[in-house]
Amino acid sequence: MKRIVICAMLSLGMMSSAYALHLEIVNKSKGSIHHLYLSAASQKSWGPDQLGSGSDDTVEPGSKFTLHGIEAGTYDVKIATEDGTECEIDGVEFDESKEWVVTEHMLDKCGG
Repeated sequence: MKRIVICAMLSLGMMSSAYALHLEIVNKSKGSIHHLYLSAASQKSWGPDQLGSGSDDTVEPGSKFTLHGIEAGTYDVKIATEDGTECEIDGVEFDESKEWVVTEHMLDKCGG
């Protein structure tokens, strides 16, 4: 079962509305993000890694990654860093595009 991680430093801010919604991951942490998963909230398993499966498919510190073409609905979102730390937020309503800022403090809370 997926665990719910509620981090105060997690910012799911609204961006411009569009038919094809997007999720922008902003990495303000010290480590690389190696995996990004989405799942419809009603599903019990994660979808494929949205970053890809290659060794260069990462979001480096100070970088951004935008996932395009998300259909409106309720999703769970999970990231995993190079050291295996996983952070997850459940029940994200995508009725507008979102930004998810990953900070070092957030990762410390998720790993603890």
